[in-house]
Amino acid sequence: MRLTVVFLLLVALMPLRAAADDAFTMSEPRVVASADVDVVNEIGRTHVLADFLPVGEPGILHFWATWCGPCRAELPDLDAYAKDLTERGLGTRLVVVAVEPSPRAKIDAFLEEIGLAGFATLQDTENRSGSVFGLFGMPATLLIDAEGRVVGQHSGPLDWSDEAVRAELAAHLDG
Repeated sequence: MRLTVVFLLLVALMPLRAAADDAFTMSEPRVVASADVDVVNEIGRTHVLADFLPVGEPGILHFWATWCGPCRAELPDLDAYAKDLTERGLGTRLVVVAVEPSPRAKIDAFLEEIGLAGFATLQDTENRSGSVFGLFGMPATLLIDAEGRVVGQHSGPLDWSDEAVRAELAAHLDG
């Protein structure tokens, strides 16, 4: 009887593992108006988000907010992933955006509080990212193809240290 219960539990949990192996919902390439989203960089200059997306190469676009509990939990692993990409010469392929109407000082204080002072993030002060990219909450991570189109999306936190997630991201970045 005990063996049967263990077997049934393992079978029930199998779909959860499969979901972790494919963290992103892939889709037909979807054109987005990334030029319609104004972002502020770390020194207070306003640009359009399209200026930061990789040109001619696939990229990753991540959205977060200071008020988001899951964002707080995943940011240290995201920071480690960003540093790893930078060491491999791929740092510009990850674009991180705080969707936050508050003054930039709030973001900087938040990042310092969680031990990530200097974490590179842009800021969407007008909350336009959600409507432009079709986001359903924070955090959200999008896979962008070499033409700047959305080809995959994940709503909710990611385990940026998970090998399956990293493999999926690497396959995307390799094109």
